[in-house]
Amino acid sequence: MASKKRITIKEIAKKANVSIGTVDRVIHNRGKVSEEKEKLIRKIMKEENYKPNIFARNLKLSKTFVFGALLPKLSQDSYYWELPEKGIKKAAEELANRNVKIKFYHFDKSSIEDFRRVCNEVQCSELDGILMAPVLFKETKNFLDSIDNDIPYVFFDSTLPEANNLTYIGQNSYDSGFTAGRLMRLLLRDKESDIAIIKILPEDYHIEERTNGFISYLQPFGNFNFNVYGVNEGEIVGKYAKVMEQVLKENDNLNGIFVPNANTHYIAEYIKNNTNKKDIRIIGYDLLPENKKYLKARVIDFIIDQSPKEQGLQGVMSLYKYLVLKEDPPKEIIMPINIATKENMEYY
Repeated sequence: MASKKRITIKEIAKKANVSIGTVDRVIHNRGKVSEEKEKLIRKIMKEENYKPNIFARNLKLSKTFVFGALLPKLSQDSYYWELPEKGIKKAAEELANRNVKIKFYHFDKSSIEDFRRVCNEVQCSELDGILMAPVLFKETKNFLDSIDNDIPYVFFDSTLPEANNLTYIGQNSYDSGFTAGRLMRLLLRDKESDIAIIKILPEDYHIEERTNGFISYLQPFGNFNFNVYGVNEGEIVGKYAKVMEQVLKENDNLNGIFVPNANTHYIAEYIKNNTNKKDIRIIGYDLLPENKKYLKARVIDFIIDQSPKEQGLQGVMSLYKYLVLKEDPPKEIIMPINIATKENMEYY
């Protein structure tokens, strides 16, 4: 009599209407799975007399998967990059017993030459996948054109139109800026106002999209005048003070400032220490310690948070699911547009 065919993880997933990754987490008792789904999966396993194929599992785990994490130096953007790196390291800890390793490549985002140097290092390394923040979009396109087509890559923080990335983890940048515009109007109402937009240079795609969304919301109302200013990443020390001098000189009716990056605290510090103006409304990004300081002091009105730790973690997990579990991740994993105020900032 022929023996019953052994059921596979893929077939269990199909019967339970869940992903292969969910079944894998139940089998190996790792990660979060809802109680209802876990009961169903274990019921199917029992009915089908499923036993893990230890030999095949060990054979699979004999390979070490190395993912390259390509991101700016941690000190840049007011140490913003420490946050996604913490998420990347957390994912690496969770996957350590699954033979997944992370190799970090940090570059100076104010230097195209340094970015190219790091890209050469990446190309010379034997990587199974790449997780990267494409903050220098023109140079990133050149880099992606030069790598092996078989190496999957994941974007976090920002994305590039028409790139062949496996997935993107981050906010919808245009909608995020649009939301900031709505918040600014709530603050200014129908008051005739000059609004300064202060960006970090070199500008990347998501900063441009945030700015576009912000202006798109406010422009139709007709009572706001926009002036855009840029600060080079490599010239931050003292540069924001010079830009603010220019902003105050050129905007007689300055009532709002939008900073579509993590350096909002530089603007808040200048406003607090160098002017008597109490009615300038400031909206910026990222719940860094210095930004929280001025949010708490009510110098900054709103901070939009983009869950950077979660972005880093999800980026690694997307590569793991694709390369190890053979599970296709969604094309986009969109982070919520979290609006932080003095009252709720500690809850994020």
